[in-house]
Amino acid sequence: MPSWARGLWLLCVAVTLPAWVHWHYVVGRFDLASFAEMSPARFLGELALVALALFVVSVLPWSLWLGRRRRRHGPRRRDAWIGAVAMTAATLLALHVNLAAYAPFYGNTWALWEPTFELVLPQWPWLLTSVWLAVALELAVAARVRRLLPK
Repeated sequence: MPSWARGLWLLCVAVTLPAWVHWHYVVGRFDLASFAEMSPARFLGELALVALALFVVSVLPWSLWLGRRRRRHGPRRRDAWIGAVAMTAATLLALHVNLAAYAPFYGNTWALWEPTFELVLPQWPWLLTSVWLAVALELAVAARVRRLLPK
């Protein structure tokens, strides 16, 4: 899958699921960090900014490495699996960061792992669906590219 498609996927997933989960609890509430009310534009902007930063840090390096590897050695079957595993890890990381980042809006007495257990893990059906879709997209695009290449 091209880097722009991976970035678009990560942006969509890392913004929509956390926005859907936190919208009613965060938007319109007072943010102690900025001493202002959280507006919808600011909330979605923060989610998108974190997704973009995680794309640059976690997706772009291995995506460029896979592209370079394909140019030098040609496409290989394991490249699709490397891409799928890396995209799965990046998707889970982005979802965890964006889901756990708004824990202070729910109170200020969070223990170390409590945001993960209280805000991230209850969304396991959506996390599993996102991971499954990331793997399916990577493998489907890789199979289509293999079919289009001359033998």
